Amino acid sequence: MRRIMMGFVWSLLLYFGMLGIGGAVLGSAAGFRETHVDQGYRAGHAAGQEFGNKYREIILLIAVAGAAIGTFTGRLPGTKPKTK
Repeated sequence: MRRIMMGFVWSLLLYFGMLGIGGAVLGSAAGFRETHVDQGYRAGHAAGQEFGNKYREIILLIAVAGAAIGTFTGRLPGTKPKTK
């Protein structure tokens, strides 16, 4: 049961991590082109939001699949099977 819970936690971490990093990279690239700080913030926020809306489902599938594989193989921290 502990392994399953850790797998669920890892899937959440992977999902939000990938969304956050992707949105931050694209948002900073979009905001970098603007000359005024306020315009840069708005452009970056819009680009990050668009990334999240466009790729949310595929990132969820990748995160769940990666967490499931990592949990069943015991490669993720906290998911190693108990030794008797």
